[in-house]
Amino acid sequence: MYLSFTVVIPIYEQWHFIPELLECLSVQTYRTGLVEILLIDNGSSQVCIPKEIPDNVKILYCNTRGSYAARNCGLHYARGEWIFFTDADCLPSENWFEEVVQKIYSTKLNDFFIAGRVDSISERKKPTAYEIYDIVKGIPQEHYVRRGYAATANLVVPRKLIKKISGFNEQLYSGGDADFCRRARQNNFNIVYAHSALIRHRTRSSWEEIATKARRVKGGQLVCKSLKYKIWIFFRTFLSPIITIFRLLKKNQFTVKYRLLAAWVYLRVWVAELMEMFRVMLGGKPEHR
Repeated sequence: MYLSFTVVIPIYEQWHFIPELLECLSVQTYRTGLVEILLIDNGSSQVCIPKEIPDNVKILYCNTRGSYAARNCGLHYARGEWIFFTDADCLPSENWFEEVVQKIYSTKLNDFFIAGRVDSISERKKPTAYEIYDIVKGIPQEHYVRRGYAATANLVVPRKLIKKISGFNEQLYSGGDADFCRRARQNNFNIVYAHSALIRHRTRSSWEEIATKARRVKGGQLVCKSLKYKIWIFFRTFLSPIITIFRLLKKNQFTVKYRLLAAWVYLRVWVAELMEMFRVMLGGKPEHR
């Protein structure tokens, strides 16, 4: 029996990455079954559609701000039995589909969804300090899975799960992937990690990109949350350097120079997080992008 897939990709100001992403999807080693690819623009100032796109690629437009709203737009049109989520700045390995299919058939569970590995990469010979920070920090998907959630850069879910929990929470601009996974687990769906199903994620190269994400994540942690949870975030943010810097310095697969640079950048990130936390707690609106 062949499986049918839908790949859902939200796009905001990153259309220049799309040709290479589509090329990665066109050379997949798994070539049986139906694969549709949905590109959902989420209010980009300029939409640069590639001159030649395959017949299985559809372009959609979502006017509601936020990547989770864009993903829900894609889910509305998706026809596949399994929904693959990734991002515009990602590069799937050529056996991404194949490894996921093997995991689907080898998993002895009735209800489950899959999180694959995400490796952060730089396309420069000499990465900037901010790219080095992104590389060392990474997206530790296996660690996330042990804690019960996963990043949507590499997440694969069955259609029946979408029907069960009605997609992503569009009120969130960050943390919606964790919220999605936790609601799935509350509905008795197990999360399974697939180390060999690899996505490569481009690093952020500037301080503005790093700081914008840090502010968005911190603001997202404070939206639609209880007072008890906000107090916990407040204290956790203050204590974060003790834990995070220790984790960064402990990553022995990287050089001492890389680890020290990552720790230095993180201290700047921490200050940005503190400022955003106080701003939002005093009534400011959280970052949307």
